[in-house]
Amino acid sequence: MLTILATVAPVFLLIAFGWISVRTGYLPGGIAESLNAFAVKLAVPVLLFRALERLDLAAAFSPPLLISYYAGAFSCFTLGIILARKFFNRRPGEAVAVGFAATFSNSVLLGIAIVERSHGQASLTAALGIVALHAPSIYAVGMVTMELMRRNGRTLVETFSVAGRSIIANPLMIGILLGIIVNVTGHWVPAPVMAAVDMMAVAAIPVALVGVGAAMTRYQMKANLPEAGMVAALSLLLHPAIAFVLSHFVFDLPANTVRAAVTVAAMPPGLNIYLFAVMYDRAVNLAASAFLLATTLSVITVTFWIYVLNHVVLG
Repeated sequence: MLTILATVAPVFLLIAFGWISVRTGYLPGGIAESLNAFAVKLAVPVLLFRALERLDLAAAFSPPLLISYYAGAFSCFTLGIILARKFFNRRPGEAVAVGFAATFSNSVLLGIAIVERSHGQASLTAALGIVALHAPSIYAVGMVTMELMRRNGRTLVETFSVAGRSIIANPLMIGILLGIIVNVTGHWVPAPVMAAVDMMAVAAIPVALVGVGAAMTRYQMKANLPEAGMVAALSLLLHPAIAFVLSHFVFDLPANTVRAAVTVAAMPPGLNIYLFAVMYDRAVNLAASAFLLATTLSVITVTFWIYVLNHVVLG
């Protein structure tokens, strides 16, 4: 267990460095926006382009793999909405924001880094298949459900239109699509361009993790702790449990594929849950609290899941 913790610790240490640097005043508070803008708009899309450009697409987009992950994700979405309504007396729109918080894992900034460090390149192909569909599928479901459940929303046609434009214009999606196009068509990318792509990709994850830590200084866990704990439990425990049962026991997938599905499912919610809540002005405080609480607890839970995968079940 300590060996696994040592393996994933650098990822969380980079987050801690970002948090400490801003809290102590060593870096300015506004650095979070700059770091995250660089990561999300430039470096991570380039990283995803490089990964998809050379990816085994048939292995990455295996239906049993995707069902294993997304059945868990949307189960948490549905259960989060139900629990928010029944036990926390949330209004319909607020309940959707809570469900979204339990669903949208930090698959890119944390997931890719931890899968690669813990399981190596063998599991990265499956992880990238999950990541490629993550934002478009979950945002589409979240936005459509929000518009259906809140009374002051757009029409359904307008909702699909807005969701489609948002997904296509997302820099991460642009990087993914360009990578797939180059992969499928076999177009040659000049060596100097690929050298620049490699340099940018190397910077993506460290900068993104420091940016996450810097951003965490802006939020506080003052309220909604029981509800934030519920979101954390769905995200950190239920989602990977469902992914594990389906991938290992139902579909009997190869060990490296199971590791990828479960590890990505075990990631805490990302900053997108806060952005989604702000976009609709629903359960904003809860989203901030859930982001902080789940990210903090994930140091323990991610280590637990990797231990279970590597030493208890898959050897």
